[in-house]
Amino acid sequence: MIHHLAIAPRDFKVAHKFYTEAMGFKLAKVVKRQALGGAAAGWTKHVFYETGRGGLFALWDLHLAELEGKSWKASWSSGLGLPTWINHVAFLVDSPAELEAKKQRWLDYGLRVSQVKHEFITSIYTLDPDKNLVEFTVATGPITEEDRAEALRLLEDDSPATIPEYPSEMFEPSAR
Repeated sequence: MIHHLAIAPRDFKVAHKFYTEAMGFKLAKVVKRQALGGAAAGWTKHVFYETGRGGLFALWDLHLAELEGKSWKASWSSGLGLPTWINHVAFLVDSPAELEAKKQRWLDYGLRVSQVKHEFITSIYTLDPDKNLVEFTVATGPITEEDRAEALRLLEDDSPATIPEYPSEMFEPSAR
C-alpha cells in the first residue's frame, strides 16, 4: 500500500482550494521545516490530506531560494512534454453511488468531467489547477486468474495493438 503521493503545485493556495473543495479531501497534517541546506535555502510545508480508506495525498508549499525568479512547470505530463492523459493519479471509491456523488461534486464545482467504463473499473476524470489529470475510480469486478494470465501474455507481446484507444477527449477534460 502506498502511504502518500506528494506533488508541488505552482500556486499552493489555488491547489489547496481545489483539493479540499473540488476533491473533498480533508486536511490532516502539516509538517513545516527548513529546506535541505538550512535557513538560507528556504523552507517548505508538506501538507497532507485524507483521501479516504486510510490514504493520504500531499501538496508541497515551497518557499525555496533556488526557485526564486525561476519559471517551472507543475504539470506531471505536459510539463514533461507528454500528453495530459499519461501521468495521472486515481483515487479509489467504494461504490458506483460514491463515484456518482464525486462526479456531481465536480460538476457543481464547475469542472468538466469525463467518464470511462474500462474493462474492470469505471472512472471519472478532471484536471487540477496545474492541468494534472485526476481520477476517481470504482472497481466493477474482481481481477481474476484469467486476467493475470492475460497480463503476463500481453506484457511479453510487443506487436502493435489492434484495439483502438479511448477517444482522447475522454482523458483531457478542461478545467473551468
